[in-house]
Amino acid sequence: MSGVTLLCTVYNKEKFLPEVLAAIWRQVPDRPREFIFVDDGSRDRSVEIVRALTKDWPNCRIVEQPNGGPSSSTNAGIGLATQTYLKLVGSDDVLAPYATRRLIEILESTRSGGAFARIGFYRDPGEIVFDEAAADALQPHVPEDALGEVIRYGVSGTSPTLFRTALVQQAGGCDPAVFVEDFALALRVARLARIARFEHVVTWGPAADDTRIMVGQGHQAHHDFALALVNFLRAHPDLAADYGALACRRAAGRAWKYARRAAGFGWTSRYPWLNLQSYIKPPTDAAAFIEKTLPVYHAGAGPAAKPIVRVPRQA
Repeated sequence: MSGVTLLCTVYNKEKFLPEVLAAIWRQVPDRPREFIFVDDGSRDRSVEIVRALTKDWPNCRIVEQPNGGPSSSTNAGIGLATQTYLKLVGSDDVLAPYATRRLIEILESTRSGGAFARIGFYRDPGEIVFDEAAADALQPHVPEDALGEVIRYGVSGTSPTLFRTALVQQAGGCDPAVFVEDFALALRVARLARIARFEHVVTWGPAADDTRIMVGQGHQAHHDFALALVNFLRAHPDLAADYGALACRRAAGRAWKYARRAAGFGWTSRYPWLNLQSYIKPPTDAAAFIEKTLPVYHAGAGPAAKPIVRVPRQA
């Protein structure tokens, strides 16, 4: 039976880790498992808690590294993964007991390289509800165009995903030049293999935790969505022009929405016109066009409090 690497990256999540670790331990106990935890320079007691609560776990490895961000820590774990399947877990997300089992079944039945399910958000832990019967009854959707699907709809986090480990390693893991890992990784996998969409909540995360990037640094997540597209398109200039046009529409639309809602920009700014241009006359250089949207994510209250993190591109 094929095994699973359960990879959890950790950064200052001490209050969530007991429940998160308990949920990880419940995953696919009938399969070979390895557990990898990468502490990304936590300043709280996170790594001590992981060590204490996993001290009796077999095949468990704990890695400590200087703070480098989600992509850096995820890539560190990907490089160590040896099992057939890779289950990524956010260190504040609680997996359904059946999450990994059901996602493996989906990969095997659809012969997909990745499966993307849904995440729910709670304000009180009592709101966390999982429905195994519903998960077993629901069938996945496998889009004909995996890359177009990911560009159009994106992903939300890594905890609702499952990948074939060899495929992730072939794809090069996360983009090391993008701080937030999820979307760039999905793009890389979708270029190589089919994906399965599974419209069921397999994990829950805290809705009001400001250490969560989408909560406390939403501008960073939006910025990195666009940056991931820029880097991906430049890395693959042979992609069909339709992908570049779709990427321009998605990036320009998100930038205009952010400009209105978070940055206070209006019709005299460049962003509504970039959005219009993306539909009327898609640019020939999609990456350069999308790059024009990046400055908006440095505006507004969010980046004033927590500036955008730019990861230096490695030589």
